[in-house]
Amino acid sequence: MSVACDIQFDENPHGVYFPGQTLAGSVEIRLSEETKVKGIALRIEVKWNEKTGTGKNRRTIHYRGRQDYMHSTSYLVGSKEGNTIVLLPGMHTYRFACVLPSNLVTSIEAEHGHVRYTVKVILERSWMMDKSYKVAFTVLRHIDLNQEYDVRLPVKMEKAKTFLCGPCSSKPMNIAAQVPITGYVPGQTVAVKIDVDNQSTKNLDEIATKLVRIVSFISQTPHSKVKAVFSVIAETRCSGVNKLSQASYEQHLLIPPMPPSSRTCQVLAINYCIEVEGKISGPVINPKVRIPIVLGTVPLSTSAIPTIANTANIVIQQQIGSMSLEDPNLHPNFPAELPPPSYEEVINASRTNIQDEGESNEIGWRDFTPRYMVYRFGDAVEQASAPTFPSEPVIEPAGEISTMKK
Repeated sequence: MSVACDIQFDENPHGVYFPGQTLAGSVEIRLSEETKVKGIALRIEVKWNEKTGTGKNRRTIHYRGRQDYMHSTSYLVGSKEGNTIVLLPGMHTYRFACVLPSNLVTSIEAEHGHVRYTVKVILERSWMMDKSYKVAFTVLRHIDLNQEYDVRLPVKMEKAKTFLCGPCSSKPMNIAAQVPITGYVPGQTVAVKIDVDNQSTKNLDEIATKLVRIVSFISQTPHSKVKAVFSVIAETRCSGVNKLSQASYEQHLLIPPMPPSSRTCQVLAINYCIEVEGKISGPVINPKVRIPIVLGTVPLSTSAIPTIANTANIVIQQQIGSMSLEDPNLHPNFPAELPPPSYEEVINASRTNIQDEGESNEIGWRDFTPRYMVYRFGDAVEQASAPTFPSEPVIEPAGEISTMKK
């Protein structure tokens, strides 16, 4: 039997949805002989593996975590308990519609796991193997940064590093990094102010400023475990600072299309930070300063962003626990003054085979890469939407340990 199948989403060629929206489209099946259709299944799953040991002792432990947000089967024609419906050869078109639950999390394809939404049509045939076709679509969790007070404040982190120990210990190499706000959207530029006071006996050869994504996988079997995977999304470098010298730099990182921050899924979390790393020659650990940031879907309005001069004396203790990131209004509400966002694939991302382990979709499937929101600001809008520093920022005294100031 020859079967061809296609699944199209209504007025949504890239298949990008927000929780609470209606997923609607059509299934087109071209048959060369009789068949019957079982239904459409929507699933979400997270799996990850970890390999340990080497050589003869090398083994693979399969850690798994799963959270089903929706798993439904409906019949386009016929039913599981009903009589066989004979479909004539030719083209058959069926409509489908489903309201997406409000608790869905953002789609992501990562090294050890994924959050993946799929639509699958299955052709059930009496006394013969079923045939199926499968496609994936993207879900984006809406985060309006104007609803998050903490992200409007500037943050400064400091790191002091000494060399040798005891009476031979050197004076510290102090590295301070500062950002004007901690809430951004893809398409904006993060301005990072770096101040170095190197009173040590070592030269700081180079400074790397990075946008880092941290994806945390939470397994449930064979036992509870968290695996964090760090990925450098964007990076820029500048010259270092010689011993017994001081210098200041301002670096800029453009945020590419990326999934928004997410901490609501029980098996996977997505976080971001700005990392400033000082490169030092020799067998030493490079000092690093990390500033957590939040990626959202709606940028802060200019009226919601205070200047650093007005908030330089505010000090807030760093919070390690969870933070509410989600907007109670699940449907996106984009301000009229913003350019309409586009939905683009992650740069240099490879397309994913969406078939599950042991699954065989005989009719076929579409390779998949999630698409994420990105704003293409014009020059005037970009200057207003990308906060920078005043000409003379307040420099706090360097401390002995990393601190967080807002």
